Order: sequence, then C-alpha cells, then structure tokens
Amino acid sequence: MRLLIWGIGVLGAVWCLYWVAGSATLDAQVEAMLDSPQALTLSRQDVSVTGFPNRFDLTVTGPSVTDPATGIGWAAPFVQVFAMTWKPWHVIAALPGEQTITLPDQSVRVTSDRFRGSVQVTPDADLALQTVVIEADQLAITSTLGPRLRLERGVLSTAADPTRLNSHRIGLQVTNLAPPLVTPTDLPEIIARLHLDAHLLLSAALDRHAADTLPQLTGIEIADLSIDWGPMRVQASGSISATSDGTAQGVIDLRIGNWRLLPGAMAALGAIKPEVAPTLLRAMELLAEGGADPAVLTLPLTFRNGRTSLGVLPLGPAPVIAYRQ
Repeated sequence: MRLLIWGIGVLGAVWCLYWVAGSATLDAQVEAMLDSPQALTLSRQDVSVTGFPNRFDLTVTGPSVTDPATGIGWAAPFVQVFAMTWKPWHVIAALPGEQTITLPDQSVRVTSDRFRGSVQVTPDADLALQTVVIEADQLAITSTLGPRLRLERGVLSTAADPTRLNSHRIGLQVTNLAPPLVTPTDLPEIIARLHLDAHLLLSAALDRHAADTLPQLTGIEIADLSIDWGPMRVQASGSISATSDGTAQGVIDLRIGNWRLLPGAMAALGAIKPEVAPTLLRAMELLAEGGADPAVLTLPLTFRNGRTSLGVLPLGPAPVIAYRQ
C-alpha cells in the first residue's frame, strides 16, 4: 500500500511538472510569435494559460492582426483556445460574439450567438491537418457600406481523405440564410437550406511545411450542392479544375426546379446584370421546350477558355479558384 501511495504521488508530481512546463512553453511560444518581426502586425493586451491539471486553456485578450501593405485587419475582444493535456494535437477555439474586419474601403462587423471551431492534426512531426469544424449560430455580417448577410446556423467541416493524395472532403450546411440582395426578387428573402458535399484537391499537403510548399487549389469535385430558396430548388454536381492562370475549367450539371425564378435570383445576387435576366429567361424557355418536365430544367454550367456559360448563354469571365505564385 505504501508503494502504491508513493507511486501515485510520483505520478501526480510528474503530471504537475508536465502541465507547468507545457503551459509555460505555450505562453512563451504565443508571446514570441506575437512579438516576432513579420509582414503582418500582431498585437494583444494579454496572454494567459489556465486549466490545470487536465487542460491547456489559452486566452489572448485584445488580439488584432493587420496587413500594413493592404490595410486589411481583424480585431476581437478575445480569442480562446482549449486542448486536453493528453491530446494537444486536437484544439478547440472560441471566438467572441463580436469581431471587426477592416477593409480598405469599409469596416465589417461580425456578430453571433456562438462562434467556435475545432482543429485536429496528426500527432507526428508533420502536423498534417486532419479535420476542421466551424460552427456559428445567429451569425450576422454588416458593413459600413450596408447589410451583408445573416444566417440562423452554419456548419463548415473538412476532413482529410486518406484514399487520395492532398485531398480534403468539405461539407457545408446552412439554414435560414439571408443573402445580400442588390436588386428585388420574387423569391423570399430567406434561403431555407444550403448544402454542399465536395472534395478539394490541393497541390501539396496542409501541414507545418505549408509556408514553404504553398498549397494551391487544383480542383473541386462537387458531389452535391443543393439550394432550397422558396419554391425554387437548385441541385448541382460536377467538377472543375484550375488552369495555369488559376481560372476555373470544367462543367457543373444543374437541375433547377421552378427555373423561371432563377434569372431574377441571379440578378438579385449580383451574379448577372439585371438587363441580362430577360435574355437568360428566354434562352431557358427554349431549352426547356424539349424537356420531359417543363417545371424542371437541366443544363450545364460550363467554364472554358476563361469564360462562363449557362447552356448556350454566355455569362461572363470564369471565376478564379487559385492564385498562382
């Protein structure tokens, strides 16, 4: 019994030393990172580590990040990061109910009832990204230039695909989204549901070497993109890849229920100019004449040679999905 008590005491002392050493190292590393010379300007009011004996609870009060070259910045009252002492490669972060993003021409305010995320990396020397989960409730984004968007709940997640090199599966689920509308629309102001299931293909692994390897997006494979917006339902699947200059190339197949509402919705979102909407509607009417169901339209969204087209109708330049170095 005496040996058992001594053993428990020794283990307890070792655990206390581990926590003290770990918390001191974490505090010092964060302070050093914030004070080290770099392109970004980082500041804070205080850094503290608590959570003895089972957690490392890091709190940074008054954090801010600014890029002097662009004038882009971010600030918040605090940031908290939590990790279990026996599993430091899995961290949970909590952000406050209000954050501020500064852009060259505006200031953006982000508010939420809850905004948190978790990150898990491999417990080895490479620290490769395994999973990310970000959750937000009652998120609202407003700007000095006007309202932006709000949503009731959003969950974004990614997970490394072990069957494919440098690939992450990404999922997005958003409920009751109020998007920024630039023109009126016959649809409700609220998009009831938005769902995405896709794979992101990268040029290199997302790990501790990323600053040197500079991973670039090389392609997107969409298994399902669904949007329920009033009586209109849009479903999409397909794949696109990045060309040498980073623009999208590929085909996304669309299936649109109550498609007559789509041109007005695209104009309201700013995806097309309002004067293009009637032309798009007439083209869609011609395409729908040969379909089996006049209420449902199936057509390709094509990105080719730096241009975007919906069926046979040109929409404009293809989007940039990767920024080449």
